[in-house]
This record gives sequence, structure tokens and C-alpha cells, in this order.
Amino acid sequence: MTNKINHILTLEDGLKFLVINQVIYRNKNYYFVARITDDESDITGEYRIVEEIKKGEDIYLSTVKDAETIHKLAEYLEPKE
Repeated sequence: MTNKINHILTLEDGLKFLVINQVIYRNKNYYFVARITDDESDITGEYRIVEEIKKGEDIYLSTVKDAETIHKLAEYLEPKE
């Protein structure tokens, strides 16, 4: 897994997110991300946990919506100081 912490990810809808933390859970990559402004100068206050999905050579990101999965991942993705 490539370290993507502090990298900016752009979703298909054009929204930009800063990767705060990442983890592998059940053989999948997950990222705790913060939405940033279009000019990349500030965090908007919106946070998500997204899952990396591989389809052939393509990689997609999907927002995790299952409450149980979010709760479990939050233990691993909480930023450490």
C-alpha cells in the first residue's frame, strides 16, 4: 500500500479531500479524509471514511456508509499525535 497521508484525492464529482489517515482492514484500503476547498487552501469541516475499490486496472473510491464498518474503522483511523 502506498502512503497517501497528506495527499489530495479528487473524487469523480470533483470534490477534493485531504487524506488524514489510512488503514488496511480485511484486505481493503480505507482512508479517513477531510474535504478541502477547491483552491486547496482550507478544510471545509466535512469528513468521510472512504474505501478503495479496484476494478481491473482502475481504482475507485466509495464513501463507507455501513455504521458497523465505520465504527470498527474509526478505531484504526483516528489520527494519532
